[in-house]
Amino acid sequence: MAENLDIGITAKAWADIVIQKWEQKIIRLKIKKSGDLMNSFLAYVNREANGNPSMIEFTFNYYGKFVDMGAGRGVKAGEHEGTNRSPKPWYSSTFYSQLQVLPEILAGKYAEKGKMAIIETLSD
Repeated sequence: MAENLDIGITAKAWADIVIQKWEQKIIRLKIKKSGDLMNSFLAYVNREANGNPSMIEFTFNYYGKFVDMGAGRGVKAGEHEGTNRSPKPWYSSTFYSQLQVLPEILAGKYAEKGKMAIIETLSD
């Protein structure tokens, strides 16, 4: 079976993994109303005319960022000392660690596409 060379499908698969990792982190951190937050996750892969992805966009309930920072209801980010709030870093650390993986995945995928283009050219 031929390997998938569609960069858009690869980008969507990566985005789905990011969402899955966020959900795992939310459960591990026991974030209240986690069902509302997890049910709000969506990922969109915007494509150029040639089908390649131009942008990967994530959407989720905005309050999730406040939970990540330990902010909200009069508590500013970084000023949670003496309150019952504490940061629950489900978003930032997970996203940025997965963001480091994406270039490696895409480099491999583009290398495979290039190799296949050369093989097809030489076999003609």
